[in-house]
Amino acid sequence: MDGDDIKLRKPSKWPLITMIFGIIVLIAGVALITVKIITAPKMDDAEFLITAGEWVREDQPNVIWDFTKVGQGMLTTDKHLNDYDFIWSLEGGKLKVETSWLYDLNDEFTYSLDQNGKVLTIKNTDKNIEVKFKAQEKAEQ
Repeated sequence: MDGDDIKLRKPSKWPLITMIFGIIVLIAGVALITVKIITAPKMDDAEFLITAGEWVREDQPNVIWDFTKVGQGMLTTDKHLNDYDFIWSLEGGKLKVETSWLYDLNDEFTYSLDQNGKVLTIKNTDKNIEVKFKAQEKAEQ
């Protein structure tokens, strides 16, 4: 074997290109998963209304709604001196509430729910009144 038989090969660029492409795809995948985890709601609205605690009206703290389970709840206007049962549902961006009080009430509100801030905003479309409730731990009774 003499020196003319040994040729130096030029290294291929394909392994390096493949590795760089793989790293880019990996970074993009991790970024996409992170964004989805951060922006996705932690639970659906009905479940959040139930688990977040009592919902205290910001401008009238004696008014408290307590969504006890899906479709059922208790409300008070005097900070639990008198509690009243109500039924509720979420349908198409609307919160429907029916309660028997001094008389029967059937109300329908548009709503928005900020799960991170624990704020429920309802708007009575008939009267154009907007009310905010803030979730807090349930009071011991």
